[in-house]
Amino acid sequence: MAAACYAGDEPACTVFADGRALTMACVRLLPLSLPSLLVSACVGEGPRDPDGATLTASATIASATESAGESSSSSSSNATTDDPTLQPDGSSSSAGMNCGEVDFTIAAQPPNVVLVLDKSGSMLTQWDHDADGATPEVTRWNSLVHVVDAIVNGFDADINFGATLFPAQQATNELGAAACVVGDSPDVPVAPMNAAAVLAGIPDAGATDIRGATPTTAGVQLAIDHLSTLDPMVSRLMILVTDGAANCAADADQSQCPGIGCGLLEEYDNEVAQVVGSAFTDLGIPTFVVGIDIVDELLGTGDDGQPEANTHDELNFVALAGGKARPGNDKFFNATNELELQAALSEIAGQVVSCIVPLGPPAPEYPEYVTITIDGTMIPRVDDCATQDGWAWVAPDGPFDAIQLCGSACDTLASAGMLDAIYGCPPAG
Repeated sequence: MAAACYAGDEPACTVFADGRALTMACVRLLPLSLPSLLVSACVGEGPRDPDGATLTASATIASATESAGESSSSSSSNATTDDPTLQPDGSSSSAGMNCGEVDFTIAAQPPNVVLVLDKSGSMLTQWDHDADGATPEVTRWNSLVHVVDAIVNGFDADINFGATLFPAQQATNELGAAACVVGDSPDVPVAPMNAAAVLAGIPDAGATDIRGATPTTAGVQLAIDHLSTLDPMVSRLMILVTDGAANCAADADQSQCPGIGCGLLEEYDNEVAQVVGSAFTDLGIPTFVVGIDIVDELLGTGDDGQPEANTHDELNFVALAGGKARPGNDKFFNATNELELQAALSEIAGQVVSCIVPLGPPAPEYPEYVTITIDGTMIPRVDDCATQDGWAWVAPDGPFDAIQLCGSACDTLASAGMLDAIYGCPPAG
């Protein structure tokens, strides 16, 4: 026997009187431009017989209705019978399933995201930003700032943004340590509604004093250190944007610095993938990687102030380590013009939805009997959200009112836009 609730013109959820299912709550993720989640909850209300054929949850619907600011009359009854059923304690009552609909709005939890932006001297390279060959070229930095402007303003209410630059704004083009300077703290700490602060904290689009090398590892580590201070129950991510090979390795040979042969700038820094990988596996902080006009070939000579490396291959390693690799030859987003850069960051922002979904009220009475499905596929419960695909309670010891989608399950939720949670209870006896 089943009873269905409806939200609008489509079924919101279904409750089955099968001796196990107590409640199904359908959680719809609204578009990122909207700041909330709309939840419809169907609550089974009725007694349970000795073999578990029907279930009871008479108090749950009232508490859910009160939380929603609705009157108890909004709970409708259907699919009921008047046949008495003997209960385990010897009492009898009506056997059946009542389905009440409760709609309430809960605040979405915006994820915390640090934009890790390459501010090296090569970002002043001119490119055909609109790919038409007719309009005047602009610098890569000009395009990056325009795209960042669009993203942070477009998703200001949905993502808590911060930013860190590598190298720091005081870096120079000297062939030495002065080109590798990185700040002691993020240029813009993560905060809600932070678009204006992000744009004020980085050089403007027309800047011509963009200088320095590419201390990618130090820039990423600065972002990780900052994200590590934030609530781990809120999704934390990095978006790394760079146009060249990483240098400024901590263990580089500096015996010829400054000058040609300065290993600090001419040796590729192999630590980038390791640091990004550790952030993902140890802290649950994934990294999206965006390359600006990256070619798939070995560049640099080792004595020209640039590291000898195939930056395409190296960024593939970083993207794989960061847990957000793309399918195909390019594991990272590779933009050859401003339009592609805009598309890449827009796609990433669309994926950066919070994978923490609050389910209550009503909260399940038996957390071990909760099941989660997305598009009809059951998602397994896991113990380690950082390394496994599935779902886990945000607070493993309670309260059991929010779950986190882990790994590929988070991506599935972002694509499907709806999650079904069934609150069950153990069979009688």
